[in-house]
Amino acid sequence: MDKNILDWLLEGPPWLRFAVEKQLLGINPKAGPAAADDSMKRLLSGLKGNQGLFTLKTGKISYKAKMYWELFFLADIGFTIKDVSLEKEAESIYGLQSPDGKFVTMEGMKPDYFCIPAILLTALKKMEFDDRGRLDRFIDLVLDSQRLDGGWHCAAQRAKGGKLEDSESCPMDNQNILMLLGQFDEYRNDPRFKGAVDLILGHWDKRGEKRRPYGFGIGTDFRKLKYPAVTYGILRVLDALSLFPYAGKSKSFKSMLGEVRSKAKSGRYCAESIVKAFSDFDFGQKSEPSRWITFIVNRIEKRIDEA
Repeated sequence: MDKNILDWLLEGPPWLRFAVEKQLLGINPKAGPAAADDSMKRLLSGLKGNQGLFTLKTGKISYKAKMYWELFFLADIGFTIKDVSLEKEAESIYGLQSPDGKFVTMEGMKPDYFCIPAILLTALKKMEFDDRGRLDRFIDLVLDSQRLDGGWHCAAQRAKGGKLEDSESCPMDNQNILMLLGQFDEYRNDPRFKGAVDLILGHWDKRGEKRRPYGFGIGTDFRKLKYPAVTYGILRVLDALSLFPYAGKSKSFKSMLGEVRSKAKSGRYCAESIVKAFSDFDFGQKSEPSRWITFIVNRIEKRIDEA
């Protein structure tokens, strides 16, 4: 990557330097100084204790809530659960799992909504808190639910054998489940997931058409650089697909990444949409280039180059 951009990233806060050193430079920095940064301490304080991740068991926390994405952010930085002393909180997430392997994390959520727990489980896997016995039970259910077109959909009538089994899969389901599966070396080159990858890439290819699979379109909102990408958006789609070498080699992926690259100014990227709850961080404002979003784009590019 460009040395000027690398130097600029390394001038960021300790947690960002930790991410850059660990994930872009391949060295093993100490997590302590990064976790001790004031913004990290405030974030971790909110996740710990009775008002933190433990409240997921109440069922009143939406997947769009800050809590889901704070954990995802910590995982993206490269922290382990041990690094940030969230062992009890992480264990409480597995406490939401039923004996058959399913998770219900919200009131009214059907047990077959695999895309929502996939957010939390991706974070736990990345943070090296991935009890393979319990996680494999969930993944076995996900694999068993893969649809005829290679993707996934939460609606029961759209499942294999259902009335609408021939309909198109849900882009959000595909994105979230691929993000989880892509954390495992054994799945990254697995041909079973080419169908799900192609569904997302095909959605991008047909972006000029009035086409919205299950309500998801490729419009202005999709194209905006945003972190955390709570909904279906270009940055997290690229992040998920970049885990699969098959995707990275495609013209469609390169076209999508080209769309992102066209937004750079001297190699730096700005947030184009923000979540105010993350105003502590540079991706929570639009006035200046975001080192974090720039890091995410460079991490995607590094994966593709290595593949």
